[in-house]
Amino acid sequence: MNFFPFEQLEIKRGTVLPLSDTEQESGTLFCVRWKGGLTLRLSYRWSCYWITVEKEDTIFQSVRLDKAQSVMASLQKMIRGIERGQFARRKTTAELVAETVQQRQLTSCMNNTKWNRFRTAMLEEMPFPPPYEIKTLFDEEDTFIKNFAAQDAGYQGCYIDEDFVDLNYKVIEYLIIKTRYYDTAGDRLAPQKIWHDATAPFLELMRKYHIPYVPYETTNDTFVIYGYRKSI
Repeated sequence: MNFFPFEQLEIKRGTVLPLSDTEQESGTLFCVRWKGGLTLRLSYRWSCYWITVEKEDTIFQSVRLDKAQSVMASLQKMIRGIERGQFARRKTTAELVAETVQQRQLTSCMNNTKWNRFRTAMLEEMPFPPPYEIKTLFDEEDTFIKNFAAQDAGYQGCYIDEDFVDLNYKVIEYLIIKTRYYDTAGDRLAPQKIWHDATAPFLELMRKYHIPYVPYETTNDTFVIYGYRKSI
């Protein structure tokens, strides 16, 4: 697969990195890094070539190429853009989080370990994975949160990586979760709600793993877990 003449690329300030066995097994074909951590990576996945420009936890640009003939020209174009400063002022997610937390005077309430424990407990130790909604630091409004809290949930929660902010926990301002959901039985003219309640095991797991939570307003089946709160 790695038959491209990468040595022909004009790279003035970046350093071509050797690839680890893990990187090669995951499809990485070529990697260049510049001072400051900006990285260009060529990968082959899902029968396509992918060129990404990334730094730490953030992908600034992702280009999909279906034909091998386009790879070298696309790599050179992106390398030139990087060396001309195209991404010099772009901030990573971590930098944006730190900036937002400081501007809004927020205090961190959770960390990666606790979020991992929470997510694993919801998947493996609850009678069912409870429904939830996440508000990130970058969501400008919370109408979807209020709508979720105001309505009964007729579904279970999905805790796969993609739905759970790709496990980029640092962006979670808070999570609102319901410990009950219903199935519908009967015909369409007279449907009946069959409730499934896991409030007691949920509260026990929160105590077990020392995860801070608060009830949401006056409801008894809806709770909030804060990633960040306003500093007092």
